[in-house]
Amino acid sequence: MKNKGIILGFIVMVILIAIFMKKPIETKKEIRYNTTHKREDIEKIMDMAIDEYTNAQADVYSVYYDEDISHETEQSYLQKDTDIQEVIVVYLEFKTRFFNVHPALGENHYYSDYMYIACKNADGIWQWKDGGYG
Repeated sequence: MKNKGIILGFIVMVILIAIFMKKPIETKKEIRYNTTHKREDIEKIMDMAIDEYTNAQADVYSVYYDEDISHETEQSYLQKDTDIQEVIVVYLEFKTRFFNVHPALGENHYYSDYMYIACKNADGIWQWKDGGYG
């Protein structure tokens, strides 16, 4: 009887470990169309977006840039704020986790084509400006 309890405890422990340990997500990055921005800048913004949402307890599956889709939003931000030198909008696909999720995001929600908007100021520093759906 004691051996069955030990075996059952071991099985439960293995299952719990399997649930809480998971394979790291490899985020797909893609620049679909671009004639305006430096590739390095787009890649930097993609990395910033991945870090931001990963730190907000989300699993980021993909991030992409497409000038055809981003152009109107980028121009709108440039017109609103004359201190902005450049704007890049990338789009993410991610799923939030159950615990410790950023308050602006729902727990265990899936997001697709979620904007991450970054602006370069007069000092040449890229910063997060806004995000969400347009």
